[in-house]
Amino acid sequence: MKEIAAALNVTPAAVTQYLRGKRGRTLPESPALEPVISGLAEKVSQRIRAGMRGLEMAELVEAAYQIMAVGVGERILRGTVWEHRRIQWLDILKQRLELELRAAQRCLELANGIRDDYSKLLLRMIASDSIRHADVVSQIISWLETGHTPPFEPPGPDFLSAMLDIEDRAQELSLRRRIKIPHPVAKLLLEWIDLDEEKHEKVIGRMLKLLHKSVGRSSDTSKSLTPPA
Repeated sequence: MKEIAAALNVTPAAVTQYLRGKRGRTLPESPALEPVISGLAEKVSQRIRAGMRGLEMAELVEAAYQIMAVGVGERILRGTVWEHRRIQWLDILKQRLELELRAAQRCLELANGIRDDYSKLLLRMIASDSIRHADVVSQIISWLETGHTPPFEPPGPDFLSAMLDIEDRAQELSLRRRIKIPHPVAKLLLEWIDLDEEKHEKVIGRMLKLLHKSVGRSSDTSKSLTPPA
């Protein structure tokens, strides 16, 4: 302990406090810091073995600057990577938004000129889906542009479980298997409804899993914040 203190030009008590974490700040783990710290440790070790004077203040200050530079550089890099991804995502989402709106417009225009009621209904359903997709994409664009992330507040587990029961019952009453209507587009429409029910069940099931994970994390956090008796 005395040799380390002498090499660092500090008191043995200060070294003890550093080792116990009572002095100094914990550095974030980073591979980029290893060469700086290893080089400084090797220099201290050599001076202890040779019985030489400790590190000069200028050497310690230089090492501190290098460590600070690494930390700042990594923060800048993380920010740059996120910004690059954000710009890429926004570009993709805006292109998709334009396509969804164009598809909705084309389908509605075409539906107005068709006399077959089933085909007219199919085109309107496609347009409706495209509009909903555009609404979702537009909302995510808004989140990315403003940097505002809404809180995770899903419906309660009782509601989600009840909805799962409804979707299960709907799948038992499969329309495409039970209704053998001859019109080909009508068959597509019934199949569409069944596929939607399958999608709803999958999405609600995943929401329940996310809710349970969220409740588990909240419980763990509250336990960690509760002082021991």
